[in-house]
Amino acid sequence: MQRTLILLAMIAFMGACGQSKQETAKIVSASVEELVANPHEYGNKQVALQGMVTHVCRHGGQKCFVVGEDGETQIRIVPGEGIDEFSIDLEGSTVAFKGVFKVLTPVEAEAHVEDHESKEHHAVEQSHSQAEKAEIFLEAVELVEITQ
Repeated sequence: MQRTLILLAMIAFMGACGQSKQETAKIVSASVEELVANPHEYGNKQVALQGMVTHVCRHGGQKCFVVGEDGETQIRIVPGEGIDEFSIDLEGSTVAFKGVFKVLTPVEAEAHVEDHESKEHHAVEQSHSQAEKAEIFLEAVELVEITQ
């Protein structure tokens, strides 16, 4: 219930920031688990998502990872238009994101994994490693820190 109220408040906030009612109506609220389980249902749609940030990339803040309510499922968030980078201060905070959910083609996904492996900065597997290599991610255009 609290998740729903926070997402509704976030959508209302974003609507007050200059978006038309028609644009706001197109935003779909989804959990991390729903996005991971049914990625093609959400592909290229505007999605509102919230969760705890478990990690922010130390190399430029160009990725962060959000864990679902199950405490295990994670998803990669990348900055989109209007966000230069994610602050490391977001780690451990619950954050509401709005953005476009992306599903890579098999060719794009393979190129992403090759790129990831060539630039690996972790000596050992991290809890977010699977999400980092996944073919799905959210390109965030807005974020609101809910708790710190």
